[in-house]
Amino acid sequence: MITLTAEQHVLPGKEAQVDALMARLMADVSRHEPGCTRFDYVVDNADRSRRLVIETYRDEVAFAQHCGSSYLAEFIPQLVACLVEPPKVVRFSDAFPSAAAATFFHTGIVVPDLDQAVGYYADTYGIAFTEPGVFAIPRLEDPDPHPFELTAVLSRTEPPYLELIQASGDGIISADKCGQILYHAYWEPDMASRWEWLKTEGPGVEAAFRMDEHSAPFSMITAPDPFGNRIEYVGVEAADPLTEWARTGVLPSGVGA
Repeated sequence: MITLTAEQHVLPGKEAQVDALMARLMADVSRHEPGCTRFDYVVDNADRSRRLVIETYRDEVAFAQHCGSSYLAEFIPQLVACLVEPPKVVRFSDAFPSAAAATFFHTGIVVPDLDQAVGYYADTYGIAFTEPGVFAIPRLEDPDPHPFELTAVLSRTEPPYLELIQASGDGIISADKCGQILYHAYWEPDMASRWEWLKTEGPGVEAAFRMDEHSAPFSMITAPDPFGNRIEYVGVEAADPLTEWARTGVLPSGVGA
């Protein structure tokens, strides 16, 4: 984990402007950065011109996503213009090693007719969905390896999202998986280690999605646990395009088939 503190000394009369800037930044971070696990903004009780931001990121990838965001680049000069001096930023690391934590981001449901399911959830629950995404999977092992084309939509909501998946084939996405939650999906920062854990200590793997037979899975679905539930782990590298897909409704260029 990476934790930062940023101390702000606000110019007189600029408090409301800084609060508005921070509120917008926090909303952007919440919407676009699943790797940010904490973002707090607090005020000194004795001197309300003193503010403190506390941020925690899952790993360097998540922190780099934050630093490279367009909204942060827009935010910084606006904030600095409202401060006595630039924020005093201090970076911290975990004092003790901790296991990498996966972050819950969606629930996947297999449906027999994707268009019909989208219409039902929209009409019944008022949920808007993305355009369908078609993903050409070079190698799906469920259990026998084969290429696979997956078609799905994500809810255009805040995470965790609802994913509707068109039933296809006779494996993990087959029609006999309809009528149930297929999995709860988590971002995984270390897919190779997660794979080893699932195979040696966890419930096992029912399906693995790879680019080729030699690469680590970029997505994998566990075998059902004792309660009948499956977990999907997805490499955190996919967080940006999939989050953008949910936000805009349009699959980013270069993603999918």
